[in-house]
Amino acid sequence: MKKSFWILASVVVVLLVAAYFLYPRASFGGVQMSEKQYRQVQRSKDNIDTLLTDLGKYQPTQGSTVTKIKKDVDQLISENGQNLSTADFDKLEAAAGDKGGVLATIEAAQKGRYLIDGDIASVLHAKFSVIVQQSAKSATESDSQAGRVAAQIQKDLSVDSRLYKLGIKS
Repeated sequence: MKKSFWILASVVVVLLVAAYFLYPRASFGGVQMSEKQYRQVQRSKDNIDTLLTDLGKYQPTQGSTVTKIKKDVDQLISENGQNLSTADFDKLEAAAGDKGGVLATIEAAQKGRYLIDGDIASVLHAKFSVIVQQSAKSATESDSQAGRVAAQIQKDLSVDSRLYKLGIKS
């Protein structure tokens, strides 16, 4: 009786250990991550996509488009900045916010009543590189993982292409 109990208990332990190691974990950009981290990447990706979409709808004569972009930036900073160190959060905020970031660039364009041209798109490109990198860092455990996740986000959202199209649209 005791022998069968220990055999059964060891089989259960072996099955639990096997399930833990063999159970498929979430993966993004070739990086294995927990479900929580994967949800953070998806949330970050959605926020970046929303901002890019609304930048495509920007009209200098319509204040509502800038208001929508401001709302998108605020959401991006608060959600994509989770789990970041203070220094990394400050980088995200500087790249996206109203003190030299995407929002400041768009507000200046609206104030001057001009569209997003090639020069502005180039500035936005540099800002989005930082935004994507910091957003990836919020869901990963190392810089190398963040780099791979950021590259996948850039590819999935076609960030470079979309910003280029914004620049030639005007």
